[in-house]
Amino acid sequence: MKKNHIRILFYLIAWVFFTSSPSFGNTGLDSASYKSILNLSYGNAAEERNLLDIFLPNKPHPQTRMLVFIHGGYWTKGSKNQLPKALIQLLAGKKGYAIASVNYRLVKNDQNRYPVQLEDLTQALQFLNQKADSLGYIKGEFGLLGASAGAYLALMYAYTADPKKEIKTVIDIVGPTDFTDPLVRGKNEEADRTITNFLGVADPNAPLAREASPLYRVTTKSAVPTIIFHGENDEVVHVQQAKNLYDKLNQLGAKTQLELYPNETHEMKKSLFSVFLKLGAWLDQVYPSTAN
Repeated sequence: MKKNHIRILFYLIAWVFFTSSPSFGNTGLDSASYKSILNLSYGNAAEERNLLDIFLPNKPHPQTRMLVFIHGGYWTKGSKNQLPKALIQLLAGKKGYAIASVNYRLVKNDQNRYPVQLEDLTQALQFLNQKADSLGYIKGEFGLLGASAGAYLALMYAYTADPKKEIKTVIDIVGPTDFTDPLVRGKNEEADRTITNFLGVADPNAPLAREASPLYRVTTKSAVPTIIFHGENDEVVHVQQAKNLYDKLNQLGAKTQLELYPNETHEMKKSLFSVFLKLGAWLDQVYPSTAN
């Protein structure tokens, strides 16, 4: 009981720190509890799209585990700087994880459409494996954490592009899961336009729309422990997408957890404290760090 009270107190402190921060991103400087290695190149893409940052606990351990953050932004914008400094403080500084935050190529001028982003993620994880021994974290094990478009990439990579089974868990925050969904295609103009731009195909019944959907690609063999966070009033990614993935994972016998937030929108601004709290508890269960 005392341990639980201490944990809750810690998350409250983390939340106060988070909400008082002047910028949601802005990950630049080291703190007293972690160190930063910024702008490492894992590939040759233009416009700094193959750069990543690594954040390490100041007291690494041979069993330190790596988490990889994948940013959102409709696959057309955003960057590795979207990883909140408070989340780095929580995961690297307090819970003892190594964290990487990854840029990837964005769709621009009809270029870099799916599956280019998964190719970048593959290359980034290979680079992180190469650095594991020298930086002091476990090689060949990753937890993926993504928001929105980044959550989609985390799900797709884990379920379709990981033959070595290096991905041990996915944390999905408001990620789309089904590009054929009639609740989205043709009914939500913004979402429909975004998916069409990403895939390069407008028809929701096209084979590519199904092929690129985590809901249809996950199998008993490829499923990994997955926690899903979603707002019930999400105006961009319909909440039914989260519910459908949760149901599918349960049918497959995979470990999963669904956290729904009434009256919450796509940005999840009112619920970040709860997300952080439950995210940390999930990691304690399925992918614990040496600091716990």
